[in-house]
Amino acid sequence: MKSSGFREEQIRDILEQARKGVRTAELCRLHGISETTFHLWRNKYGGKTVRVLLFVQEGRARQKYLDALAECGVEIYVSSSFHDLSEEICSHCYHGLFLDLPTKMKALRENKAYVYHLVEKFPLSHLQMDEQTGEIRCYHFNKKSGSTLLDFINNQCRDFIPQRIREDTRKRIHLHILVCKNPDDPRPERSVTENISPGGCFVFSSRRRKEGSEVWLRFREMPDLQPIHAQIRAVVKWGENRQLPGIGLQFVDLSHTQVGELAKIVQSTK
Repeated sequence: MKSSGFREEQIRDILEQARKGVRTAELCRLHGISETTFHLWRNKYGGKTVRVLLFVQEGRARQKYLDALAECGVEIYVSSSFHDLSEEICSHCYHGLFLDLPTKMKALRENKAYVYHLVEKFPLSHLQMDEQTGEIRCYHFNKKSGSTLLDFINNQCRDFIPQRIREDTRKRIHLHILVCKNPDDPRPERSVTENISPGGCFVFSSRRRKEGSEVWLRFREMPDLQPIHAQIRAVVKWGENRQLPGIGLQFVDLSHTQVGELAKIVQSTK
């Protein structure tokens, strides 16, 4: 990646000024660089690695995408299939996903629910290569973002708390639930699950909550009413991207009885 004639020390000094609060537009004007160049520098020299996962089959488009993403200064992992995810891919956390449209359409025909299950919690951009010109088209749904790979990376991926690919399949099951701040919370939030698996669930909620914080859950449909300890792994805010507001939860501690009851609920639902 070219640095427009700037030495690395100069680039790092410009990025340090940005960290201290100098506006990006002002820095670009002072140093005679474009905002695109500034963001490329930030991705390469800014100290924070942005890791993305690319789903694309073998072929010409695959190499085109890899070359374009490499120019954006991100760390890239690639998989040709939604079903053959390697242990290495599942062991990492990702800031965002890129989906080649032909690869996605093929996967949707095979198992639509599984595909959406894998990608639902990540910033997501669809890619398509023009076979005649080789041009890469980038589609994403946040109006604040532009239409390029770099716009998507900087506007949606950079500040996203990285997550792992979910390995347990969640089913669309609505259970009545009490969400508590602590095991003895006298005023829990009454809610319902949007989906659930033996390892976690997504719960409708419009309250302000933070990723990484802890909650305790009581399921009305479960005989064992002991609170289940859980950690918030994802938050969807009210009014965000036309998505159902709520919290994605990972179960931390369940009794043997609760494990069995959850397994029965999940298995009994097609």
